[in-house]
Amino acid sequence: MQPALSPFLAQRPLSKGASTRIAPKTLPPRLIPAALRVPHPRHAEQELALPWGLPRLFVHEGARQSLERRLAAAHRKPVLLAVTDNCRSMISHARKNGFFSARIHHMFLDAPAHVKDALVRFLVHRDRDASAKVGQFIAASSHRIRASRPVRTPLVTHGASHDLLAIFNELNARYFGGSVDALISWGRRVRGSRKRSIKLGTYSAVERLIRIHPALDRRWVPRYFVAFVVYHEMLHHLVPAQTSARRKLLHSPAFQAREREFKAYERATNWERRHLSRLLRA
Repeated sequence: MQPALSPFLAQRPLSKGASTRIAPKTLPPRLIPAALRVPHPRHAEQELALPWGLPRLFVHEGARQSLERRLAAAHRKPVLLAVTDNCRSMISHARKNGFFSARIHHMFLDAPAHVKDALVRFLVHRDRDASAKVGQFIAASSHRIRASRPVRTPLVTHGASHDLLAIFNELNARYFGGSVDALISWGRRVRGSRKRSIKLGTYSAVERLIRIHPALDRRWVPRYFVAFVVYHEMLHHLVPAQTSARRKLLHSPAFQAREREFKAYERATNWERRHLSRLLRA
């Protein structure tokens, strides 16, 4: 197995010449046991000594071989299994020269047994029910898929009154076991006419980026409220939207239940109701 590296905010390769050292005691919990991403240099507070050109994904070879053997037993032919960190194609396969070749996203390495069984049935037999189960697992694991579009704008986390990265790290450790590997930044202030509504936070899935409205970077805005907004956007990273024939439900019952787990939920929502007009003027 390759060195166990933290997945903390990992979305881009290290720049040329970058070097770092990570103290093992400072690493947050792993995103998954079987595959880890190299930490994102724009947010990692430790340095990582890696030469340019190494893979960004470290895979547990035993987990890969175990799944490869399950495929070979079901297919009854030699199997070559590759593990990817793709952002669009989660599964692909081909039969060539007597070999069955498959490429799967690393999320499947530590999937539950019933999902692995469905994956094998889908790849080998094209089973329709298995395909549905695999699709559901991919939707529920969307937070493990890396960003499909790089962040072009500078990341600003340390504001005049609030440090977003410090808040993010505390929430990640307390509520999510360090599993949220998104980026975070203050948004840009837009000058213009009087606002009738305000988006206090947004989450871009293609960038894996949380943006917080700069109106919250005020001394009179309590830290617990900023934390609540950040927590809300972190949930968008982890809890998939529910889709139906009519619409896409971003704040599903499952999402709302997780949102109420925030320690200062009532306090934060009450503060928002009392101070919304002031935030609109900020």
